[in-house]
Amino acid sequence: MRVWFRDSLRSNKAAMNARTVNVAILLLLAFELATGLGSFLAGDPDGRWLFWSHRAGGLALVVLLAWKTGIAARSYRRRGVTVGTGLSAVGGLLLLGSLATGVLWANVGLPWVPVPVLGSWTVLSLHVALSLFLIPLFVAHLGLRWPRPSREDLIGRRAVLRMLGLLAIGFVFWRIQEVLSALFGPTGVRRFTGSREEASFAGNLHPVTNWLSDPIPRIDSGHWRLRIHGEVERENGLSYEEVLALGGAVRQAALDCTGGWYTVQRWSGVPVVALLERAGIKDGARSILFRSTTGYSRRFSLEEAGDLLLATHVGDEELSAGHGFPLRLVAPSHRGYGWVKWVSEVQVSRDPAWVEPPLPLQ
Repeated sequence: MRVWFRDSLRSNKAAMNARTVNVAILLLLAFELATGLGSFLAGDPDGRWLFWSHRAGGLALVVLLAWKTGIAARSYRRRGVTVGTGLSAVGGLLLLGSLATGVLWANVGLPWVPVPVLGSWTVLSLHVALSLFLIPLFVAHLGLRWPRPSREDLIGRRAVLRMLGLLAIGFVFWRIQEVLSALFGPTGVRRFTGSREEASFAGNLHPVTNWLSDPIPRIDSGHWRLRIHGEVERENGLSYEEVLALGGAVRQAALDCTGGWYTVQRWSGVPVVALLERAGIKDGARSILFRSTTGYSRRFSLEEAGDLLLATHVGDEELSAGHGFPLRLVAPSHRGYGWVKWVSEVQVSRDPAWVEPPLPLQ
């Protein structure tokens, strides 16, 4: 009886520990998803806390792996190889890959990794892809294997204190990692986003990247026209020569790509406010939509127009095809996917800027 009671206590303690670790992983993964998506939207230094929190949460997950490894090993010994344990193994490999690529990017930098069929990706892009693939497997694993977490598990006092403690440990490890990376990692200034500098003030030599599968069009400037329409007094179309004649404004701005790199360039072209003043804005207009010849588009509030530039040149060079010739949007304080390339339409709208999805779906 004494042996049975002792073994029962050990079993209950192991189950409690497993539940505690699994719920902590669930909360941290949700936290990482939220802060990861938020970091894609933050282009202003005021949003740096999102990046700090995401890194701390990732390192807290690394700490939890020590416990989770033991839990997984006991589960496989007890259940053997099944569909459920197979999905768990795949999910575990994706989690390890996501954490490993995140840590590698933070410490090593931006080695380009060949991805079959898809070409070369940065380590950060690979980290994002692995994390997105993990989500459906994790949801399936949650539904098949985990007991439903209680309210106390998720928002109880102990759960909150445990989460804060894990994040505090993650912050400590992050600061240590940052110090070691500065001493032994790649040289170069990193932005608050963590992006590393690439070919600043080198014209068209900075990397060419597009959102998802947006193709690079070859545009004949003789046939191209910029259409300005919507809630304006005078709809019109401008030829490339007319855009050049209106240009000449120069802005120095950092293009910060969500792939993990940034470049500072001097962009020259036409201020968006100059085009709007020329066309005349109707009362009630609230946003501006910039559309590419590829169909890609992004919307900005009308109040931001003074910060926006439609560039024809980078440095002393005409934009290359890969960088948006004949016209690309320069949008300081926005991440790279907001800098629409190959702009062919400027549409003034009564719709608010928030009507479009936070991230492009094209």
